Amino acid sequence: MKPRDHSFWPFTPKVSIITAVVVLLVLLLLTGVLRVYTGWPADSANNTVLIGIFILSLLPIVLAILNVVIERGGSIGYGDLKIDFSKIQQLSNSGFTVPANIGVRGQYVADSGTSNILETLRAATSSGVAVIDLEDGHAWWETRLLVLLAGADRLKKPDKIVFVATVEAREQTYLGWARPGDLLEQLLKEDPRYLRTFYAARAAAAQWALLGPLALLPPGSYYNAPPPPPWMQGILALSHAWMAFSTTTGLPNELLTEQLLQNELGQTIESTGGAKHISTVHLDNLFKPVLIKKQIDKNWDNEQQTNALFANEDPFIVITESGKYSAIVSAQSLYNEVLRGFLKTA
Repeated sequence: MKPRDHSFWPFTPKVSIITAVVVLLVLLLLTGVLRVYTGWPADSANNTVLIGIFILSLLPIVLAILNVVIERGGSIGYGDLKIDFSKIQQLSNSGFTVPANIGVRGQYVADSGTSNILETLRAATSSGVAVIDLEDGHAWWETRLLVLLAGADRLKKPDKIVFVATVEAREQTYLGWARPGDLLEQLLKEDPRYLRTFYAARAAAAQWALLGPLALLPPGSYYNAPPPPPWMQGILALSHAWMAFSTTTGLPNELLTEQLLQNELGQTIESTGGAKHISTVHLDNLFKPVLIKKQIDKNWDNEQQTNALFANEDPFIVITESGKYSAIVSAQSLYNEVLRGFLKTA
């Protein structure tokens, strides 16, 4: 199999020059046709249009030169090419730091206690980024992380999970980030009970979802959760009718799947003392295939920062400060800021 070319601009200088000439000729031809049939551009705009065409046609050559500089380890971070973190901060997302163990530390949660974690789950799933602070390695259980990842994957938000921890007395040290779906897939492999409970909760919630919103009961002032219909299957669905709806609004519980999942994990694993803590070492063992550790540190010199940016192949990259997590930002927005700064000084 032919190895994938990871070059910034994978074309040879010869091809780049030919491309520039072709682009120039095509743009000139199109401009000529537009002028004949539409009268655009006007005589007063001719010079501006021609300058724009010339600049666009040079783009392949500029990219080829930049690629050579990158491949030779040139100092693309010196001088004009810089990352302006004062502007990047406006484009970044630091995210919502989820309370350890989803807000209920050191005790198992099942049945009525599952309602205690719903508000935290709602807050976590309303943000684009969730930050999981493992602290000293005893702050999070696998079971609680499973509940969070299941909700994030189902609701498609947050779509990025960032892990930090206290490493050598340095708090919030960045460990890596990944998509919830990728993390969930890895975690479900860790224990057969996780996979069975995950599917059982999903099946139970899907059955209750078929009933739709509740109707107001006479005299039209309150709602009451209905008993399970005769066709409903499974102990999990039949045992927790009170979880399925809000008796205040009559609407279905949008986090029913995760509430049922936590209930079962609490009863079968957490209550027996079988919940596993997630340390930094265990995090690597669990998620090594999917965990993205690339970063750009504010305290690196310009060359290190820019080389790290152009070596990144992911759509997002984490910004740190002396190793401490700061934010996660679109790689494209970083490219734009670097090029914008370069053009201003050109």
